[in-house]
Amino acid sequence: MAWWLAALVVGAAPRRVWRRLEPPLPLVATAFPAGILTLTAGFAIGVGGFLTFAEQSADASNAWMLRQLTTPATSYDPNVALVPYGMSVLTLFIFLFFTPAGLIALYLVGTGTLRAVAAYLDADDARGDPVLSGMHRAVTMLLAKGRKEHARLARERREGPETPDRLVTGGALGVDADYVLLASRRKAEWDPGAIILTSTDWYRLGVPFDLETPRGVRTAYPLTKMESVEVVRRGIQYELPRLTAKGRER
Repeated sequence: MAWWLAALVVGAAPRRVWRRLEPPLPLVATAFPAGILTLTAGFAIGVGGFLTFAEQSADASNAWMLRQLTTPATSYDPNVALVPYGMSVLTLFIFLFFTPAGLIALYLVGTGTLRAVAAYLDADDARGDPVLSGMHRAVTMLLAKGRKEHARLARERREGPETPDRLVTGGALGVDADYVLLASRRKAEWDPGAIILTSTDWYRLGVPFDLETPRGVRTAYPLTKMESVEVVRRGIQYELPRLTAKGRER
């Protein structure tokens, strides 16, 4: 029972983190009642807050009317009597959209309804609080971007200054390929199996690997010449540099 009750509250967490908490928390099983609980909390906050707000608004309107009635008759405008009536009609709207309690209540009722309906229709579509989910997604993306940038900078420090690509034979490096292209920077979309199209020949790209050289780390791309013509949906246009006599950079 304790895990079940805890799941009703923790269920507001983003769906992406549920797999880390379940088990022991039955988050999917309690998704529907968790949504109902959120909706009920919003309704309770809304009703209590609205009654207090309406009472304060009525007191303010009555005080305003008394001040207007005590003004000299020559300056009294009969239309002012309509102001409190108009304000009373808009009281609920003003409370919901222009007060902290109203905004909180509106949000909890709306998101609680959304979560409850989603879980009721399909358990696999159960979700947590949308704002928390959005914040989690944004923070995760920023952290991933930061880690990627840190890895890129660390890699470039190991690679050293950017230099032109070099081409050596596969035998010079003990690689089962016709040629190996040494690049000081990794090439986008140069994945294993890609087809490299030159003006004279086509090459199939092998599995790239890192090669330590005196000038820094180089990404080695094994290239095997294609002897037969194949249907290529997408090839990479690239002109190979001149063949280097020696297999190692100096």
